[in-house]
Amino acid sequence: MPPSGQSDSRHFCVPVPVVKSTWEKDAAHLEYYSDVTDASIPTIKLGVPNTEKGHCGKTFAILRRFLSEAMPKVDWLLIVDDDTLISLPRLRRLLRCYDPKEAVSLGERYGYGLMQNGYSYATGGGGMVLSRMAVSSLLSSGCSCYSDDAPDDMILGRCFTSIGVPITHSPLFHQAQPDDYLGTRINPRHSISFHKHWNIDPVAVYRNWFQDSHLRDEL
Repeated sequence: MPPSGQSDSRHFCVPVPVVKSTWEKDAAHLEYYSDVTDASIPTIKLGVPNTEKGHCGKTFAILRRFLSEAMPKVDWLLIVDDDTLISLPRLRRLLRCYDPKEAVSLGERYGYGLMQNGYSYATGGGGMVLSRMAVSSLLSSGCSCYSDDAPDDMILGRCFTSIGVPITHSPLFHQAQPDDYLGTRINPRHSISFHKHWNIDPVAVYRNWFQDSHLRDEL
């Protein structure tokens, strides 16, 4: 399962070192995508201009690359932001419940206009997990971005809805930080991801929530 991290070249100095000091070591194949090439990370330039908001053009370029000969032929693709904290051992354990030969789109599910024939989508910040079949079905359908800066997670949700691929919800993915869920039940033994580094020490959050996931995964 190759995780793919999306980065803005202006922000390399903060999120990328966090990834490298936390969950990068658990990734068998990880690629950092950006609007520039930086050999020190290293990043891969996708040929899509950086946008202030929304990363639809970049995400669809990642999907095409995933199916190309440039990537190893694996069952799952994980797309996360560079300020997402994630436990890959826990994610691997969760994916044992799903058949990669089916079209699977997995994450924290939100909805848009559901009362008016809208659609569900997996929030990008918490991490979007797609099976190879899901990526292949989406690209074969011809569904695409209306602009490079369109919201990638919502466009993917709209596209999957149009081709009959359900968005599978897991409460173990989180679009926000742990403190944003005070008063709600978060399972500290099984949570898979959190998002955003605002006013926190992300390495400390990772250690508090995910550091022991390797031990539990071995039980």
